[in-house]
Amino acid sequence: MELSAIKWFFSPAIIGHRGASATAPENTLAAFFKAKQLGLHWVEFDVMVASTGEAVVIHDDDLERTTNGRGRVIDCSYTDLKKLDAGSWFDPLFSNERIPSLQEVLQLLWRERLAANLEIKALAGHEQATVKQVLDILEENEGRLPSPLLISSFSPLVLQLLRKASSSALLGIVIDAWQEDWHALCSEIRCISVHINHEVLTPARVREIKAKEYLLLAYTVNTLDRAEELLSWGVDALFSDCPDVLVAGLKRK
Repeated sequence: MELSAIKWFFSPAIIGHRGASATAPENTLAAFFKAKQLGLHWVEFDVMVASTGEAVVIHDDDLERTTNGRGRVIDCSYTDLKKLDAGSWFDPLFSNERIPSLQEVLQLLWRERLAANLEIKALAGHEQATVKQVLDILEENEGRLPSPLLISSFSPLVLQLLRKASSSALLGIVIDAWQEDWHALCSEIRCISVHINHEVLTPARVREIKAKEYLLLAYTVNTLDRAEELLSWGVDALFSDCPDVLVAGLKRK
């Protein structure tokens, strides 16, 4: 797919970070549905595997922050993970929310016509198994999504494994601190996008990335002033926990 075809979807130029995570529990079906209700066309979510190999949508390695479980995701079976409450920590109204499987999220994307950025959060030693599981599920769902998924990771190894397994996957590298060798990494893996902590961006760095014709996505932006500044510099889209605030504010301008 050409970059121009992908860029067309960034309208509004806001991506729901783990869904609409300021108004619903992150990385749940409720959060993704809420993002759609707020007028978004893009959401972002995180994937790792259970001890039994299934791909599940959750951000943290440990269960404590966003569920009523204890321990590491990788040490729990899919059956046990599905029993956990992934919503009450946010609000009792969401007590029926569960940790969704990747398959369940893909079904919601298809139903709600949402594009998405899937970030792989593989634990060390589980990169190969996680990549294989994600690609197998995406292959099973080929042709059923409104657009191809943009797959990203902080891990160069994960991205290398993805590229080795798929010449056509749309890949993005996630960067927290500025890396002078960012372009060498992107070029080696044939990424199409750079996903970067907005706090390390400057106008010069934005120009550097855009001059190489990469999509530039900045995280996590929750204030209107900063959103306007980054977009004025040429950033293509912003990950936000508060997409309703940014979308409403940008519309008024």
